[in-house]
Amino acid sequence: MSNQSKAIVLHSIKYGETSLIVNCFLYDIGVKSFMVKGVLNSKNKKFRKSYFLPLSIIDINYSIKKNKDIGYISDAKPSKIFITLHVDLFKSSVIIFLGELLNSVLKESPGSNKKLFDYLENAIIWFDESTKEVNFHLKILVDLTKFIGFYPNIKEESHKFFDLNLGVSLGSKPIGNYIKDPELKKLKQLLGTTFEDLHTMKIDNLLREKMLGLMIDYYSLHLQMFKSPKSINIFNEVFK
Repeated sequence: MSNQSKAIVLHSIKYGETSLIVNCFLYDIGVKSFMVKGVLNSKNKKFRKSYFLPLSIIDINYSIKKNKDIGYISDAKPSKIFITLHVDLFKSSVIIFLGELLNSVLKESPGSNKKLFDYLENAIIWFDESTKEVNFHLKILVDLTKFIGFYPNIKEESHKFFDLNLGVSLGSKPIGNYIKDPELKKLKQLLGTTFEDLHTMKIDNLLREKMLGLMIDYYSLHLQMFKSPKSINIFNEVFK
């Protein structure tokens, strides 16, 4: 039986000579792996390899057999045609990093999450249409915690510390992992800003790299199976 859904591509790997195995985040069922047969065959007219680049938004026809981990995509077409996302070096680096991150994070959140899907779809489209926004990935990392259960809780604006283990701000220095200014100040700004206002945030490259490392630590503390994206080191180089 064939089903239809909108999907966000998270990751794809070559399988055999002409096929791909693609991890997708589907609007209706959440994360699922699919075989896409013959997509790398030059004679194939049905699919394009470019449909399955990281964070592409596509409409798919798919089938899943009972008790099978991998489904099959029988048809796919772009739901949104991107202009800059996969051709601009800076943006494509951000997208590869976020695809890898989401692939790891969403494995721990099985099932449908339509609010998260809508959020990601809007964010990806906004990024494609924006000028070079260097803090986009940090905003995504902060916002994502809202959907998966450990959104930072700033109890008092005057608090000088943020406990990474508990996910709350504190007036006195905690025993375990924590952050303080200037990182805490920027975290508070990220919590209170929109994508449209991100350009007003002033973060130098060193602090941005530190913020990214702290957010990755925060995820590692709260998600058992989380792995830091392999692309993180290359990704940090793009900002230098």
